[in-house]
Amino acid sequence: MFFSKVLLLLTLILTSAFLNSQSLELKSEFKTTKRLFKEKKFYDALISNDKALKLSNLEFGEKHLTTATLLENKGRLLLELGKFNKAELKFRDVHKIREELINKNHPDIAEALNYLALSLRFQNKLDDAILVHNKVLTMMASVIANNPGQISELTRSSALYRARAYETKGIQLIKQNKLEEAKSNFRIAIKIFDRTLGKDKRELILLKDKLNNLNKLELE
Repeated sequence: MFFSKVLLLLTLILTSAFLNSQSLELKSEFKTTKRLFKEKKFYDALISNDKALKLSNLEFGEKHLTTATLLENKGRLLLELGKFNKAELKFRDVHKIREELINKNHPDIAEALNYLALSLRFQNKLDDAILVHNKVLTMMASVIANNPGQISELTRSSALYRARAYETKGIQLIKQNKLEEAKSNFRIAIKIFDRTLGKDKRELILLKDKLNNLNKLELE
């Protein structure tokens, strides 16, 4: 009960290169993917995103930021569908492409690692997930410093990444039977989520459920 999947997608993302694409078919497939996502038809959205990804490969090539964005969208859809191992592989590909193409302090690199950490958590690869979480949090100080025009947005992202790290650590502590420490980590994550999540509170709600279940377990 402590390892349930969290629905994470708020919106599918796109890049400025995508907006400048000459392919009307690519733009159409992205719109279709976004619509299907909003309707929570994740499998159909995945099929549409794959079509967009194929078109992006043809127009931009495999090592391009638009292609990386569509790969990340695919990974996020795979998370929604519970295909965590496949999602992990996509996020590793995204991270590799972005590291080759953009500055190491770019927020998109931290974002890819954030989703990589979550894909590892959902596979119960908790030690690996925590290592990646820590890498993200270390990066974010430099990311914020090097992107002064996005301080507000990046500070919020950093807080969300920190909350997810606390949640992962809490799950690890449960497996180690350190229940009080686990609850402490969950409470910290809940406070951060409560302050920083937007309209979509699913992560907060599910984490509160984890904490409540943990409290009930101790009373049994």
